[in-house]
Amino acid sequence: MSEPTTATNTDHCPNSRTYTTSKPVPLSVWLTEPLAGCCPVCETPIGAACANRLPLGLARQIVEAFTAPGDLVYVPEAGNGSCLIAAVTTGRRVLGFARTRHDADLAYAHLQQEAARVASLALLRRGHPDTHSTSADHHHGSAQLAIAAPHAFTTHAQLAALTDACAHALRPDGVMVMTSRQNIAQDTAGYLVAHARASGLVYLQHIVAAEATGTDGRLTPAIPARVRHRQDCVCHHTQPWPGRHNVIHNDLFAFIKP
Repeated sequence: MSEPTTATNTDHCPNSRTYTTSKPVPLSVWLTEPLAGCCPVCETPIGAACANRLPLGLARQIVEAFTAPGDLVYVPEAGNGSCLIAAVTTGRRVLGFARTRHDADLAYAHLQQEAARVASLALLRRGHPDTHSTSADHHHGSAQLAIAAPHAFTTHAQLAALTDACAHALRPDGVMVMTSRQNIAQDTAGYLVAHARASGLVYLQHIVAAEATGTDGRLTPAIPARVRHRQDCVCHHTQPWPGRHNVIHNDLFAFIKP
C-alpha cells in the first residue's frame, strides 16, 4: 500500500447537509491475506470478513490506514481478537466488546497469545452495541476509528444499533470502517450506507481488500490455509460442499463523522 493521498469527499445525501473534508484517504485496492476464523468447510461463500474471520494482517491495514499511534480504536464486536491485537501492537489503544463470556474468553486468549506485552492498551468489555453507546461512558466521542464487522446474520435493527454505537464512540473526523458479508439482504452496500447516514456519518470510501499478492504487474491469488474444522466447530462435514467457490476479495466501507 502506498502513502495516502489527499482527496476531497463530498456527501450529497438527500435531507442532509453537504460535508467536505480534505482528510487523507488510502488507496482503494489493498492486497491482503486470506480470511481466518470460522470453519472453512461449513462457512458459506458469502460469509466474508466478519469479526471472527478478520486476519491480523487485514486488521492491521485498517488500523494503520485511519489512525496514528496513541489513537483510540473502538471495536463493538471483538470476534477473534485480531482488531484488538492490530491496535495494541501498532501503539494504539483499543476498546472492544464481546457479546458472551465465551466470545470474551476467545478474544482475550488470542490477545494474550499474540500481544501479551502490550495487552494493557486494550480494554475488553461484555455487552451489545445498543447497550454500550451511552454518553455516560467516558470513552464516548473519543475514538478515532471504529471497526464494525458483524459476525452473525444482522437485521436492520441490529445494523442501526451497530452504526449508532460507532457514531457515538467516534470523535469529529473519526472514521468507521464496516465490512460487508456480501449478503444479498441486509448488508449490501446500499443498506450499509443508508444505516451509516442515518447515524449521522458521511460516506468516505469503498476499499476492495483482495486476497492476493502482486508481482510483475499481476495479481496472484493468496493460498488459503489447509481446510480443516475449528476446534469448537460442531458441523460434521469432511469436505467443502459441492459448487463452493472461494471468496477472493472483501469489501470495506469507510465513513467519517462530521
